[in-house]
Amino acid sequence: MAKIIFILILCMFFIVACEKIKNKELVLFDFESESVLEKFHWKCRTLFSLSDDHAVQGRKSLKIELFPSSYPGLSPKLKHHDWRGYQTLCFEVYNPSPETVSLVLRIDDKKDALEHSDRYNKSFVLMPGANQLKIPLDSLKTSITERPLELKNIYRFLVFMSHPDKKYVLYLDYFRLVRT
Repeated sequence: MAKIIFILILCMFFIVACEKIKNKELVLFDFESESVLEKFHWKCRTLFSLSDDHAVQGRKSLKIELFPSSYPGLSPKLKHHDWRGYQTLCFEVYNPSPETVSLVLRIDDKKDALEHSDRYNKSFVLMPGANQLKIPLDSLKTSITERPLELKNIYRFLVFMSHPDKKYVLYLDYFRLVRT
């Protein structure tokens, strides 16, 4: 009888521990099925496909081909707009090019944030190979006025290149919000 009680207590401990781990992050996009491609706003000069290469979480990543144009990139339809309670936005980018690449992250907390000064914009330099981007949510401030973004109302999220002069290929994976 004591063994059964011990096993039940142990099982409860693992269930609680797994639940805490599960709640430590909110996966925004993980690219494990074709249905995720329906969550993107498609536009000319950018191609998306699932790939077996450079996956960090699971077996797939998103291969994105960015062609010369103004702002080719990724603009997903967000399912989760309230980012409160999380501390960090994280995602993985693999750069197969032998050169560094500049990638821009834009986050809007207002539907009509059309001006550069009224949204978060930051450029990240990607080294050749694997790159993990970790953006503290308390650093999300508008570009010029430095107004903190309202984390309860994240409206738009974009990852793009600014005026690339040639075609670039990147592999994106495992977009998530993390609690510390």
